[in-house]
Amino acid sequence: MELNHSDDYNKYVKAELDKLYESLVRRYEEVHPARESFQEHLADSSQVSSLSTFNGHESPAVGRELMHGMSQASVDSLDTHATSQPPQPILNWALLCEGLMHQHEGELDEENDQQMSYIKDVLTMRSPWKTTLTYHALKKDNARPFSSLSRMKSLRMQEAALDQSCLQPFVRQPNSKLQIVWSLLGSLFIIWDLITIPLELFDDQNMITFLVLVGKISFVYWLLDMPSHLIFGVEVDGFLELRPRELARRYCRSWFAIDLTVIMVDALLMLLQELHGSEPEGSPVRSARYLRTLRLLRLLRLLRVAKLQQELTRLANNFLSTYAFMVMKVVSGLLMILAVNHLIACCWYGIGRWTFDSGDSWLINADIDIEDLANAYAVSIHWSLTQFTPATNNVAPVNAVERFFAVWVILLAMGTFSSFISSITTTVSTLRAARAEQFKHHSILVRFFNERNLSTDLYGKINDILKRQGAYDIRVKEQNVNLLQGIPDRLKVDLHEEMFMSSLMQLGIWRHWHHTDDFNFCREVCNLAMCEHVATPGQDAFMPGTDCEEVYIIESGSMGYIARQLTSFESELCESGEVLCLPCMWAEWLHRGRLAANTGVTCYYNGINGEKFANLVKRHGPLWQYLQIYGILFIGEVEHMDAEDIFVTDKCISATKVDDIAQRAK
Repeated sequence: MELNHSDDYNKYVKAELDKLYESLVRRYEEVHPARESFQEHLADSSQVSSLSTFNGHESPAVGRELMHGMSQASVDSLDTHATSQPPQPILNWALLCEGLMHQHEGELDEENDQQMSYIKDVLTMRSPWKTTLTYHALKKDNARPFSSLSRMKSLRMQEAALDQSCLQPFVRQPNSKLQIVWSLLGSLFIIWDLITIPLELFDDQNMITFLVLVGKISFVYWLLDMPSHLIFGVEVDGFLELRPRELARRYCRSWFAIDLTVIMVDALLMLLQELHGSEPEGSPVRSARYLRTLRLLRLLRLLRVAKLQQELTRLANNFLSTYAFMVMKVVSGLLMILAVNHLIACCWYGIGRWTFDSGDSWLINADIDIEDLANAYAVSIHWSLTQFTPATNNVAPVNAVERFFAVWVILLAMGTFSSFISSITTTVSTLRAARAEQFKHHSILVRFFNERNLSTDLYGKINDILKRQGAYDIRVKEQNVNLLQGIPDRLKVDLHEEMFMSSLMQLGIWRHWHHTDDFNFCREVCNLAMCEHVATPGQDAFMPGTDCEEVYIIESGSMGYIARQLTSFESELCESGEVLCLPCMWAEWLHRGRLAANTGVTCYYNGINGEKFANLVKRHGPLWQYLQIYGILFIGEVEHMDAEDIFVTDKCISATKVDDIAQRAK
């Protein structure tokens, strides 16, 4: 009974569907001509054919189902339209054209997929920008105009102090080429005097004549050096002093008296030498003892040796690396010991020559020919070196003057030589430790590659990059200065303000904000949300597809940016003051390119943590509201550009659009 009832129901549904089908077909034929109806069936059949022939994406089962359904419809409809079927060639041409069109559309889709190979990032606003505002009571005594923050600063390190005097245009900085060349000449003249002036105690007339000629040239240099202190700037406690009046005051308090004394003595000696040439033979002025006394006065020039360390330090800071400076320190210590012994040897010979006429001299006792200057100097320097080291020598003092001088040299050697040995030992130990640490790291790198059997090409590239990184001098980072870790927090806030405030003001979001806000906000951002970075040539700042946590502001130098949408390796230049990854301030952002130091220079850039910035600004009323609206408009613009298939990079949108968003956010 139930079976009959089910059969009756199926027959009823089938009959109704047949009536509906006939009604729809009849209505369709009334609206469209029979030929167009056939073309629709033809198009449907060609679509199935193209799907199975050209695209190849549908499965065989799906193709069979579509073909079976359409064949049934064709049989039912073509019974009444068999006479209107087109010829077979036309059908073949239609199928061919349809297939070619589908193939062309597939190539276009593939090309578009290559250009837009990246998956568009979904920008999600950071949680602090989604919550309600927490109002913060602003103190009026700390409130300052926000737009004036970038102008508030004191004299910074390496900044120049200037005045309006007439000599100001002629003042040169300490690292200028003119001052470096002038310091180099001064160092050479000091070294020349240190070597040659003591040699005048050896009565060689030809050598003395040449030394007097060179002494006149050096006299002109030192005469010009005195006024040069008015135009050569100096570095004082980190800032550059370039004010002529202050330079003159500092020179008068330091070297002016010594330089004036030495210049006057040199002028007096040159005058006496001229008088010596005009005196007749037999005059006391032309006696040998008188000439030796005049030569002793020239030893006052050696007071300038105290300047030598200052001049050499200035030159070393401009041209030497850390390792070279340490090696130079050891070499300079050895040379200084030799210079001291050279001076002592010449004085030792001079004392023996002074008492030679009386017959009581170490020269006579050692049977030294005073005419043989080379032998006399060799014996003198040998005796001097034995006083500094535990060595023996057959030369001994004879009279009281010589013994007193020998005692003085021994006392000097006791203090000088021990300190010199300890200084060299410390420097060499430091240099050896630095080299040992470097060798240890390199050995670990080689072991890492050997244990994993990695390629030599990759090792060569990495080793080359590491060598080049060591060749570049970078400034000291804050975390590397241990003394700064223990300073009070209030001073750290001031330190970070001076380090990062100028970079923070580079953000375009402040350009149209003219309200009064708590000045402590910017100090908090600098202290809690900003950090410094450095990229030496060859290093990467970030890679495409990685999480972005910071907004980057280039402080100095330049880097190259390569967007991941581009197929070429040409990079866009990013210079000082440029801002990257600004959407990270409001939304979760993935890097859309690679930022690398590929311009050949070291680049310093600062970062602002987006999450910390949002948490800090939330406590600052109107500013938070302004930045929230700004962020919504900014992220909306980025999403609109993504939707329009416009390439959006980490460099983001143009300055014109940024200004427009700021105007709308107000």
